[in-house]
Amino acid sequence: MRIYGLTLIFLLISSGLAFSQPEGFVTGTVVDSVSREPLAFVSILYNQAGHGVVTNLDGVFQIPRSNKIQFLKFRYIGYNSKTIAFPGGFRNGQRIALSPDPLDIKEVVVYPTVNPAHRIVQLASENRNRNNPEKSGPFSYISYDKMVFGVEPDSAMNDKPADSSELALQLPDSIPFGMDREGKIDVQRFLDKQYLFMMESVSSRKYISPEKNKEEIIASRVSGLSQPSFVVMARQFQSFSFYENFVTIADRQLLNPISSGSTDKYFFLIQDTLFTETNDTVFIISFRPYKGRNFDGMKGVIYINSNGYAVQNVIAEAYEQKDERVSVSIQQQYELVNGQRWFPVLLSSTIRFNPSKMGVKAPPGYITGTGKSYIVNINFNPTIDEEKFSNVQIEVSPDAHRQPEQVWRTYRTDSLNAREVETYRVIDSLGKAEHLDRTMISFETILTGYLPGRYWSFDIRRFIDYNPYEGFRFGAGGKTTERVSRFFTIGGYAAYGLKDKEWKYSGSLTLNLWPDKELETAITYRNDVRESGGVQFNEEWNITGSAFVRDYMVEVMDLTRETGVSAGFRTLKYLSVKGFLIHSELSPTNGYAYSLSEGNPQVSLTSFNITETGLRLKYAYKETFMKSPRGNKFSMGTSFPVLYLNVARGLNWLNGGYTYWRTEAKITKNFRTKSFGETRVAVISGMVNGSVPYSRLYAGMGSYRSFTLETEQSFGTMRFNEFLSDRFVSLHVKQNFGKLLFKPRGKFQPEMALVHNLGFGLLKEKDPHENIEFNTLEKGYFEGGLLINNLLKVQLFRYGLGVFYRYGPYAYAKTIDNFAFKLTLQFNL
Repeated sequence: MRIYGLTLIFLLISSGLAFSQPEGFVTGTVVDSVSREPLAFVSILYNQAGHGVVTNLDGVFQIPRSNKIQFLKFRYIGYNSKTIAFPGGFRNGQRIALSPDPLDIKEVVVYPTVNPAHRIVQLASENRNRNNPEKSGPFSYISYDKMVFGVEPDSAMNDKPADSSELALQLPDSIPFGMDREGKIDVQRFLDKQYLFMMESVSSRKYISPEKNKEEIIASRVSGLSQPSFVVMARQFQSFSFYENFVTIADRQLLNPISSGSTDKYFFLIQDTLFTETNDTVFIISFRPYKGRNFDGMKGVIYINSNGYAVQNVIAEAYEQKDERVSVSIQQQYELVNGQRWFPVLLSSTIRFNPSKMGVKAPPGYITGTGKSYIVNINFNPTIDEEKFSNVQIEVSPDAHRQPEQVWRTYRTDSLNAREVETYRVIDSLGKAEHLDRTMISFETILTGYLPGRYWSFDIRRFIDYNPYEGFRFGAGGKTTERVSRFFTIGGYAAYGLKDKEWKYSGSLTLNLWPDKELETAITYRNDVRESGGVQFNEEWNITGSAFVRDYMVEVMDLTRETGVSAGFRTLKYLSVKGFLIHSELSPTNGYAYSLSEGNPQVSLTSFNITETGLRLKYAYKETFMKSPRGNKFSMGTSFPVLYLNVARGLNWLNGGYTYWRTEAKITKNFRTKSFGETRVAVISGMVNGSVPYSRLYAGMGSYRSFTLETEQSFGTMRFNEFLSDRFVSLHVKQNFGKLLFKPRGKFQPEMALVHNLGFGLLKEKDPHENIEFNTLEKGYFEGGLLINNLLKVQLFRYGLGVFYRYGPYAYAKTIDNFAFKLTLQFNL
């Protein structure tokens, strides 16, 4: 979801708080002398006692009034230190500017003693669970979030005058400042007056350890949009806290510098030490990966407080930016709330888009977004109704986008400045003219596989398809929208294969009985083709995976005419159930015949009437979702294994000719380790009890072509329909080492993965199956693969190469026949 959020933010842009002064303190602000932007976590020593404070995310510092300020000493990594004397006392609200002095953290070897930073980092690591807010008890809070986007000039373009033709928009009747009637923008005047885009939200979160979580967005406002759908998908660009083994920054999982054993992977250097009014020590430590260590790491500065050796502040970003188009850095600030627990109070993310690398015409420079979350009303003993927790962790209140200004004034840390007010005025008017709401709804719907219209949403998978039997297949299909009815949906499609020269079509009526429980019932008719001897589970189509690629290579099909009724619902929180009763007429396309042993003479059938009823189950423990205001749910995944189970019974009802039991199961698990990267495991099995034709057996999961796309959860060297089984089990393991084995060199950043697949199977009855050749899997099928990913990046895709080798009892005598060469394809969102 974070990937989709980044993509959506850029789509919006291309379409289109000061800290309060508490009593008893004096305050000031530290800024960059060049950009005038506030500097977070600047160390400030005051007076001879050597006490110190740190600026917050807005660059604001506060010092007790009981201390008459004689001088302030400012220290910050990458900036020149500065000492200012105040003979007449410090004047409240002053701004202090520091000048940049870029500094690269040099690797230092200290002899004969160990690095003094290691003891502090190890103590912070040992106290991670104690200080982790999501492992130390229940809590609730209110969060006010604001994100603004503007243009950061390219340093190489500073002396080049902006070309006012860089941007051109279709303007509404009210022309904003800086534009002319032709829609051309004086870039500099436009950007000085307002931001490109901004959004605000207020959310209420309740949490009970270990993983009961509920966050409701109670107020939302997005420039150019009236609907809050975007807020859901654009959230969570960073982890809530800095204590897990891996920290999320945008779509990347980076090794935490205070994870166990981090001193063997990161170089640490104590940059400064502060002493607080409560006699605690704050250690300011810079970090980056050791040179020559290949892993996804971070660089930055961490502030560790000796009170519990907890993180007080952190500034971090990916050590090596994986993508030249987008980079993200984060800042976090913690406080010891009520003297009880350290807790995040301010979170900040900075996102930089490089339009020139994304093929988008824009002013010279970077589009930079800064988002801040202010966490208030923190309660460690909240009253929580556990019955209200569900698998939907984030959702939007129906009236979030209609909150009056009075509500916003309650939650904002400060009123909007003139530039922010102008942003809403200008971008809102542009949004109406450019129909941005419609664009966002379209984007949201596309993520579900549909292209929306007013009354009909088109299934994007139905426009064009391909397989060796049909050749290219063109068509259209979809379903009615909520504008037709929220209580029922009419769907269907029609398609024509250029090679088999046949029409296929389908129609369905679905009753949406209880949307919150996903309870629905449907009646369906289908006249189409389907893989003969294939397996289908209760899983969603995933465009970012590679398993669906195999569908484009299936050769042996069944001509299928079927009529069925079905019902689906969710129960036990994590269990999805689909029940069905289907009557099918099947005709294999490869000349297959099934011989019946009863009667004399023997009868061979080439088409089959099958009536089948059963269940398809999916159990994803702790799977969580985001829910948009339009009711679309987007999975945020689970760290636990996902189990799929099919149970079907063949009946002699409705002219059904076969009685049998058919059971399939699949379990998948993805996990990440510090030393080996990402591991993906899938175990698939199936069993048929009863005499059935080829269509209801298992034809293997081959995906062989001499050179084709790599496909997960299949056998890359196994030919299609090479084997036949009535019971089987297969194991598929992929170990993606990422950067652990290759040291990146500039833009060349290959990533290596190892694959191993094995399978066993049996077939009790071989004689009834005529006019086909097949083998059986009793001896075991084995293959291994090597993938080198990320060799080439082009726009939305990353390409690589791979090779698979078949070995063991079913290896071919000719060595070259055991090889299969693959092209790997990954989304680069």
